[in-house]
Parts: sequence; structure tokens; C-alpha cells
Amino acid sequence: MTESMFIVGTGISASATFTPAAAAYGAGDIVSVAKEFAFTDSVGRIVPEGALIRIVSAVIKIDQTAVISGETSYSLALYNVTPPSAQADNAAWTLASADLPSYRGTLALGTPADLGAACYIKTQFSDQQDFKLAGTSLFGELITTGAFTATAVARQILLYGFVV
Repeated sequence: MTESMFIVGTGISASATFTPAAAAYGAGDIVSVAKEFAFTDSVGRIVPEGALIRIVSAVIKIDQTAVISGETSYSLALYNVTPPSAQADNAAWTLASADLPSYRGTLALGTPADLGAACYIKTQFSDQQDFKLAGTSLFGELITTGAFTATAVARQILLYGFVV
């Protein structure tokens, strides 16, 4: 299929997995490293290069049976290319000057809820969360809000939206 066959307004989704080290994380630290969110529609078509997308919701699933003490909430810093600063796992997040041209904003993802077999967050965005892609993906850095000692359990993030 070609890009011309992609219909504006089509629902899209992307996912990435962030796995922390089994270590103490401070408030505002990066979990894992920057990850790519490659957006596709329901039949697997890749969004057109340079598309303007709107993210309307996010889901985080953590395969742990309880919220860790201090694990208050998360945010996701988004970029239209891999962040040039290449900040490391467990480093304090900062908007580096090298990242300014590619930084697109930050999504507040919410607080995990203990659902028994997993912890879960679903966030609906009511304000405009529009992002201009440089290619066909966004790149994200997952940031802690509270300080906690993590287990090496993945945080799976799904982003849902559409092409504007």
C-alpha cells in the first residue's frame, strides 16, 4: 500500500516498553532510555512521513501485583527524532539544549492503580495533544514523578490517536 492510500482521520496506535533497572529512582528520573513509538493504523499501514497526529489516550500496563511505595505517577517527554542528548537510565531528566529542536512536549500519564495481577493507567487527554512528526514516529522518555525503588518489570505504554 502507498502513503496516498492512508486516510486522514484514521485511528492510529503505537507502543513502546520501558524496563527500569532494579534500583532506586529519584523524582524526575528517566526510566530506561528513549524508545520509538512507530504509529500504524488498524491494518498496519504506517502513518505518512511528516504527518500531524493527535494523541487522544494513553495506557500503561505494569506486570506487578502492587504499586510500589513512592511510585506516584509518570510523564512521557516526546521528540520527533531520537533525543540527541541520549540521557541514560536513572538520570535526572532535563530538557537539554541539544534536544530543543526535536522536543514536542510532555504528556502527563497518571498514577498506576493496582488491579490485582497488574498495575494499570489509562489517561484520556481532553486538551489538544497534536504532534508534528519528522518521519513516521515519535520518540519518548518515560519520567518518574515520585521517588521509588523499582523492580526490573516493564512499563508497556500504548498511545492511541489519529492523523489530523
